[in-house]
Amino acid sequence: MKRTILWMLASIVIPLGTEAQEQNEIELGLLNHASVAVGVGTTGITADLNLPVSPFVVVRGGVDIFPFKYSTNLDIDYRDKLANAVLPNEVKVEGKLSMTSGHVLADFFPSKQSAFRLTAGLYLGGEKVAEAYNKEDGALMAVTAYNHAVPESKKAGYPLGDYFLMPDEHGNVHADITVKKLRPYVGIGFGRPVPTNSRVSFNFDLGVQFWGKPTVTCQNQKLQDEDMKGDDGGLVKYISMASIWPVMNIRVALLLF
Repeated sequence: MKRTILWMLASIVIPLGTEAQEQNEIELGLLNHASVAVGVGTTGITADLNLPVSPFVVVRGGVDIFPFKYSTNLDIDYRDKLANAVLPNEVKVEGKLSMTSGHVLADFFPSKQSAFRLTAGLYLGGEKVAEAYNKEDGALMAVTAYNHAVPESKKAGYPLGDYFLMPDEHGNVHADITVKKLRPYVGIGFGRPVPTNSRVSFNFDLGVQFWGKPTVTCQNQKLQDEDMKGDDGGLVKYISMASIWPVMNIRVALLLF
């Protein structure tokens, strides 16, 4: 008798639990839901609005804020070994990144239940993404004086990636790095930008922006490649050479409706 009652209760409770779970699962359709997300990664602090097109496609639009400064040392390159022994061998510079941008991305899911996705879209930002300059005013006056005394083939400066920078008349160097404003993006990700099983979801993105070969301008003059790769410079040196920018972000999405 007890077994019969238990089986009857189970036959009622189990379907009810399944029905409740199905009701909690959100069915994504054309713009019928929306979520907001915030995150952090190699594009800076990210915020976006997420809208479904279907259970298999979600569109994201938002902004990425990335103001950042750091200090480093750059080696000064002398073609004359004697000068290398008596003049400064390195200069302290400050690197400043300004890669704030907007983005429009589309996520493609292989199935309604899949958390894995392929992503494609565009980033749009300013042309100047970085600059480098000596922190102490006139720090390179000795190098400037040396350059006035030697022929062009022996002039000194410092390598920044593929470029060779020389100080101006005041012993200073200021280099700007520019790329394309419109940057295609492709990548993969994990997580639903518009949550389907709860009001919150966690997302991970990994991909690349294609921004073309960077251009370096020093003292307002566009430089040509000289195939002189410095050993220092850190992130600014990398940006001066890289035709892509790696994207890795972690985000939290909150369902609005």
